[in-house]
Amino acid sequence: MKKLLFLFLLCVNVFYIAHALLDFGLRFSMEWNILLGSLFVISLVYSSIHLLRSIKHSLLSVAVLSLSFASLGWFTFMNFLSIIMG
Repeated sequence: MKKLLFLFLLCVNVFYIAHALLDFGLRFSMEWNILLGSLFVISLVYSSIHLLRSIKHSLLSVAVLSLSFASLGWFTFMNFLSIIMG
């Protein structure tokens, strides 16, 4: 079950990074932005807790942790720019 959750979070983070780099033409509404932001924070917390507690899926946990940092960083940067620019 943990491995499936990690794979789901990994797919969400990879999709968001690919969307940011390749610009699929999708525009997220406010509800999607709230959902994605909360998913990035949840994946960041969950993977860091799991990395500290267990070494069983440590490589998958490190991948989710690093992509969560990247996704959350890009997400906050883009929202900060949209607030500044109006």
